[in-house]
Amino acid sequence: MPIDVLETAILESLFANMDRVAEQCGDQYPLFRQASSEQWTLSRRGSWMGGFWAGLWWRRALISGQDQHKEQAQSWSQKLQVWQDEPSINRSFVFWYGSGLGSLLHKDRQAQASVELAVQALLSSFDASSGYWPLGSGMGGGEAGKHILNVDALAPTLLLLDAQGGPVARQFGQWHVDACLRYLQKRSGAWRDTVLLRGQDVLAEQGTETWQRGQAWAMLGMATAARLYDRKSYAQAALQACRYWHERWGKYVQGYLLRDAPAMPVDRSAWAIASLALYELGQILPEQQWLQEQSRLYLDALLTPELSQTGRFVGHLYKVAPGQSELVESACASFFLVETLLAHSA
Repeated sequence: MPIDVLETAILESLFANMDRVAEQCGDQYPLFRQASSEQWTLSRRGSWMGGFWAGLWWRRALISGQDQHKEQAQSWSQKLQVWQDEPSINRSFVFWYGSGLGSLLHKDRQAQASVELAVQALLSSFDASSGYWPLGSGMGGGEAGKHILNVDALAPTLLLLDAQGGPVARQFGQWHVDACLRYLQKRSGAWRDTVLLRGQDVLAEQGTETWQRGQAWAMLGMATAARLYDRKSYAQAALQACRYWHERWGKYVQGYLLRDAPAMPVDRSAWAIASLALYELGQILPEQQWLQEQSRLYLDALLTPELSQTGRFVGHLYKVAPGQSELVESACASFFLVETLLAHSA
């Protein structure tokens, strides 16, 4: 099957699968589906992944032009307002993908109003004494979250701030990026996903050189920072992070993604995020042609005939129980696969 035909079939199948998932949801959000199950684990409030479910509907509505898809997006987006006061930077996942895309792609007024409220809440929670947004105590962060710097929500946080505009939002965004570079980036280009800080001292760290999704979040966040703030140092940091990924995992893409290793399943959602990050950075640094080439290779390795038949992207490494992680289907993983597909077909 030619790749362009396969891409179209997969996109159509992913969208059709959304209808089947929605039938199970009722008024709850789909959280994850284990590969061995037909049933989704649902969440009344949507957790940090609820915005991706709304985001998928915003994207689908743009492509289909159908009012029913836009109405679905609006409905799921509005239900996410319960997270406005949640003390967590991971609100950025909820409100950029859940509302920001509605504002950006559809000029939806309710989505725009939601974005404005989210940005005001974000600005008011900035820790000026530290110069960054801590993870926060909400969404499972706990009391220690007030002293944790985490890279995961870097991209959507910057995108929310850019949607608001203004010098304060811009300055806070750059300070946060600078803090991420100071505490999370290593000279090798590897990124820590999380650090626990006391003042300027790092007490503990997680994810360095091993956690693929953390590295992918860093790549996407720094590519976003380079585009929004047009600072050469940000583009170079993004490029270094992408080079690290390529040397650590990327040049083995086919064997790495297809190998059978049930004890250590490969987080395919991380590869979808990394592919999008490489693509976006390649738009900023067109002289770095390898970025686009690698992005395409990662995407091609994720596209399978089975996916075109089922629309189920079982690729998100997720903790389904204490001490138990496995690959599941999630709105987050499907969202980034769709985003990368659309980027390359543009």
